[in-house]
Amino acid sequence: MVFQLNINEQTSTDPLPTDMNQSSSSSSSSSMRPSESSNDTSSDPDEPIEYPMTTKFNEYDWKSYLPITLDKIRSITILKDSICERLNTELNHILNRLLRLNQTGEHEGFLQWFLREIEFYMHSSEHDQTYSHKSILLRSIEQERFDCTKHLLEQQLLSRKLDINTINDQGRHCLLMLAHKNGPADLIKYLLTHHLSCLDTNKLDFNRYSSLHHACRHFNLPICEALLPYTNRHVLQIDNSELHTPLDYWLECLYSLKKLKPTHLQHDGDMLRLDHLLTDKDFNSNIYFLQTVINRGGQLTKLPLRYIRSILPQLSFEQKMLYVDHHVNLCCILYKNRLSTLVHDYDELKMSIQAGEILTEFIYALGTVQVEIQNRLAENACSDKDQQTKSKEHELLQSTMRMLYGKFFRLFDCIYNNPDVNVKNFHFEHIFRRVWIYWKEPVKLFIKQAKEKNLLLKSICRIELFKRLMNYPGDIQNLPINSSLKQFLALDNRFFVVQRKA
Repeated sequence: MVFQLNINEQTSTDPLPTDMNQSSSSSSSSSMRPSESSNDTSSDPDEPIEYPMTTKFNEYDWKSYLPITLDKIRSITILKDSICERLNTELNHILNRLLRLNQTGEHEGFLQWFLREIEFYMHSSEHDQTYSHKSILLRSIEQERFDCTKHLLEQQLLSRKLDINTINDQGRHCLLMLAHKNGPADLIKYLLTHHLSCLDTNKLDFNRYSSLHHACRHFNLPICEALLPYTNRHVLQIDNSELHTPLDYWLECLYSLKKLKPTHLQHDGDMLRLDHLLTDKDFNSNIYFLQTVINRGGQLTKLPLRYIRSILPQLSFEQKMLYVDHHVNLCCILYKNRLSTLVHDYDELKMSIQAGEILTEFIYALGTVQVEIQNRLAENACSDKDQQTKSKEHELLQSTMRMLYGKFFRLFDCIYNNPDVNVKNFHFEHIFRRVWIYWKEPVKLFIKQAKEKNLLLKSICRIELFKRLMNYPGDIQNLPINSSLKQFLALDNRFFVVQRKA
């Protein structure tokens, strides 16, 4: 808004106070400091610009025409020349494209934002001769004006196609910035669909994050699924400044209760978050994605040992059952893969020791749940319920306990039969601790049966193939054998999907 004062109406008998002039001048100049304008614009893009007060209209001063509109630029040559001679190449290119438009209705939202960017640029360059405006594409993402981002791309307003790879001061181009901001997914998919020929999908920022690193850290399945086909094997194995690969982030999110909270679940408490994790309709899809990344050559820098004993006390009885089942499923998937190619620095991590620690934790979990079941059995026996109800509840609790023991041996089977785990180094007395006396006979029987199975020709062949396949189980897809044998070679991993050839 331009304020014009009629100087002739000012009389000598009513002069303006000197201190008021100084105050007005001070407030006017201070409101136009580039650093403050920059902060206001980037922090809240919808906040209106405070235009400076002018005491006299000057046709050669672009500020006399504020707010700038496309019609003013078209009709006022002096204004157009003043703006065009100061703007950088990118802004000039876009402005000239917009000036050629006959109808601006569909561009209205973008126009308002873009003209405000021009005003910001003019103010900033006027107060700082060395001012350099960021890429307009990055500015739109930074301000979360994703509608303007898409408009720039759809209308091909950028001066060069390769401008989509321009980076900000963190080393992120547009795709990395969107992944860092956790979307929107449709804009990421649009970039991958329509600008793939120019877009560097495997670019790393200055902290060695790829777009997939950011997406996996946010636990955003749609974005991860969109990015994975365009992410090469090298990026899948890169550990960033936090020493995490994309697979590390994804697995930690699947395991986690407290330490790592995906962005879109931060508002939930731990209990709600566990319910969400276990009852989410995409739960199986999340685990399928884990196996898919492994198949494509993804690696882990570590096996996450989330100690169950620190988690179970927080949970209700029903949640304990869910979490134990969840924990077993994830551990089984890992131990149905070739750890020597899945894990960075496999030799240094002492996988057999870690496998023993996982079994120890699970034994503790079984003991915790068993105590609760025994308490419930005692309460049930002393209750006033009729005999039939007591019998049903007693049988239900007993079957729950049998199911938990079954899960333990399922996990033990996956660990024991993985050729990368040296079970000869297992110290069962240490693993089972004080309850070894109760587990000794069942474990010995299990080991005897496992050894008999491993003497079969199929099992011997599986072990030999296991050691020779570099990308296990992904390379199994290329073997000239039938589907059932492929599934057998993959240790009957239900999340390893055999691809049937048409």
